Parts: sequence; C-alpha cells; structure tokens
Amino acid sequence: MTRVVAFIAIAAVPPLLFDDYWVFMAAQVLAFVIATMGLDVLYGRTGQMSLAHASFMGVGAYTTYLVGSFGHGPIVQLSAVAAVSLITALVVAVPTLRLSGLRLALVTLAFGELLAWWIRNTADLTGGTQGVSVDPLVIGRLDSSQPLHAYLIALVPAMVATALAAHLGRTQLGRRMLAVRDTELAAESVGVAVARTKITAFLISAVYAGVAGWLYAAITGFISPPDFDLFASVYLFVAVVIGGAGTVIGAWLGAAYIVLVPELFTLAGQPNLYPIVGGALLAIVALAVPDGIVGLGRGAWRRFKGVRDPQEGVR
Repeated sequence: MTRVVAFIAIAAVPPLLFDDYWVFMAAQVLAFVIATMGLDVLYGRTGQMSLAHASFMGVGAYTTYLVGSFGHGPIVQLSAVAAVSLITALVVAVPTLRLSGLRLALVTLAFGELLAWWIRNTADLTGGTQGVSVDPLVIGRLDSSQPLHAYLIALVPAMVATALAAHLGRTQLGRRMLAVRDTELAAESVGVAVARTKITAFLISAVYAGVAGWLYAAITGFISPPDFDLFASVYLFVAVVIGGAGTVIGAWLGAAYIVLVPELFTLAGQPNLYPIVGGALLAIVALAVPDGIVGLGRGAWRRFKGVRDPQEGVR
C-alpha cells in the first residue's frame, strides 16, 4: 500500500509543479518506462541479451501509424500493435530459442538492421528516411497532442505495465525466468522448460516495447528510423543497467535517465557530451555498482539502518 501511495504522489508531481514542456518530457518518460520494463523482463530477469528492443518499439510505432491512417481508434491500434509485436517476436524467437548471450544479441541485431532497411526502402508506406507524422490519440476529451493529456494517457498503461511486471516476480513463470537467468543447465535439470521460458520472456518483452512505441508515436507525433535504430536499443540497455536490472523501480529510474539527461545536456548547450558521460557512467555502474541506482540506494539505506546486506533475489 505504501508503494502505491508513493507512486501516486510521484505521478502527481509533473502536472502540478512543471510547465507544459517538462510535462511533455514526463509523458515520454512514461512511454520509455514501459519499454525499459520489457527489456528488463528479458535481460534482468531471464538473462537474455537483445540489441533490437528499440526495433520492437518501431514495430509498435509504425503499426500505429499504418492502422491510424485508416481512421481506426486507440483500441484497434493497441490490439494491432500487440498482435503484430507478438507475431514478429515469434518469427525472431522461435528459430533462435536455443541461443543465448552474444549469439542471441547478434540475431536480434540482424533483425533490427533488417527492419531499418525495410522502413528506409518502403517510403510510400512508411515515409522512409524522411519519417512520418502520426495522428494524436484521442480518448474521450483527452488528446495526446496536448502535454497534460499526453501525460495522463501514458500514465495508465505505465502503471498497468508496472503492476504486471511486479506481479510477474511472484509467479511460477517469474521464478522459472530467474532460474534460467542464473544457469540454464541447472534450470533444465529441475524440470524448467528453458526454451519455452525464453520465448515467453521474449514475447512479453516485445509486447511491452510495442505498446511503448504506440505511446511514443502518439505523444511525439512524428517517427523516423533513427528513433528505433541500434543506438536507441543500446540506450534502453543502458537504462536497465543504470536503473538496476531485475527491479521495477530501476526501470522507472533508467527511463527517466535516458529521456531527461540528454535533454539537460542539450539545454546546457553541450549535447555531444551526453554519449561520453553516459558511457563513462555505464562503465562505473557496471564495475562498481552492478545493481544500479536501486542497489546503491538500498545499500545506503541498510548502512544507515545498520543492517548487514543480505543476498537478495530479483524484486
């Protein structure tokens, strides 16, 4: 109950304290929260590397554009995004179900490059390298072209995605994912269907990314290939690692980092410094604080309370 109250209090901060520009940025953070949480299911909880997570955001974004261009509303768009994301993920995951680590990462990288090639070479359908404008989501009196409305529209899916991800850790599937992450051989020896678990994690991850792409397209009103390229996928991976892999709170912190920090560098007139600082911070976190910001905060809290740091599973 305390966590619910804390989330509600935090969610009320942007529209109450900030102007439209920062409320608009907060709406983008919510979209990336969903994407980061999806990658966390795949990497943080199942130990599988993907370099095409942003590509699945692209699948959701371009599906939204194509379905919306026929005049369909949010429900049809969301249903189409979920279906296309699932089908695409199955096409990628099933042939590679026995792969893991670097080999799986390379396969997902190939998929991302193939999707980018398709977008660039189907300009009549997708706008190609020039990108396309996406109609805003209109839900009742809410219109995603307005910052406050965009924030409110994105808040509901973000909260639902958070609740589902938090619940996943308490289910049999969540425990099987942790077993696969720790060691596939041991997991298989106790009856865990490793391949099925990995595919399920990949499907969940893809749907999360697709929904994030749906929101991102509606909030920004414009999409283009660079929004979903390899660098975008790397930034999502950075978000998971810096926030704290395997934690719901870490997904929120990581999403805020990859959306707001580059913007702060841009406003300071030093946009080129972000990749350098981001890379250095990632190296520091990976070497010194493997549990990310969440792990650092929990460690500091335990030291403050005078409690010895015990071994923990994924929250």
